[in-house]
Amino acid sequence: MKKTVLIILLQLGLTAFAQDITLVKNATGRQIIAGSISEEQARLKAVAQAKIDALRKAGVTEHIQSYEMLYKNETNNKFDEVFMSDMLSEIRGAVRKYEIVKIDKGIDEYQNFYVEATINAEVILYNTGKDPALQVSIDGIKQGYQSGEKMKYSVTPTQDCYLNIFNLYENNASLIYPNQYEKSRLFKAGETVTFPLSDLIDGYTLEKSTSEPEKNKLVFVFTKDDIPYINFKLNQEGDQITSFEDISAWLFSISPDRRVNYFVQFVIY
Repeated sequence: MKKTVLIILLQLGLTAFAQDITLVKNATGRQIIAGSISEEQARLKAVAQAKIDALRKAGVTEHIQSYEMLYKNETNNKFDEVFMSDMLSEIRGAVRKYEIVKIDKGIDEYQNFYVEATINAEVILYNTGKDPALQVSIDGIKQGYQSGEKMKYSVTPTQDCYLNIFNLYENNASLIYPNQYEKSRLFKAGETVTFPLSDLIDGYTLEKSTSEPEKNKLVFVFTKDDIPYINFKLNQEGDQITSFEDISAWLFSISPDRRVNYFVQFVIY
């Protein structure tokens, strides 16, 4: 999905609202190269396992199964499963950022080839959980659109908040709000705001970028504080391109009681 507006980079700083940060050194993960798993896929999965090891070493022992699903799906680009609200509300910490110390390859005692990753990681530990009083109604998004059709939708929060919207499609990720023409603003409690924000635009024109029906996934992140997302680059078409991993790192830098996330899917035919 591409919006019909040009977008520029917002030169704003990111403020993290998390309680504790623990530096974990030399967390490791291993993945066997077998079947259809390539060496590169094994490397990614080994890094994902190293993140799980970092969480354990930081003292995050609850909901490890959810973390395993999170980082496994992050590797496989299964965005819909990663951004399930119940998963994000229950986990008690996250890997904010990491650096790969080394990647080793070898053969284990069962004669299996493997890739092993060693990372240093910053782990955020949350002292608070989800705020059930912060909720937002999102209305007007249909399950399917014809290519060339226009989209309009509205949001109504229960508390004052700010908003970042991401679009995930065909293994691509982009920040679609705020942008050059639609600036960041405070969304007031009980006020219904309709997108596009400009009265001069009657909707976002949706155009698919594939010959087959294109699955799009919008991620709405409402925050009590103004926490702009800045880790993106402009492409030639003016889209604010980013990555799923960078979105995850930004999202998890925000304490659960300071945000609420919604995931909306639709298809362009």
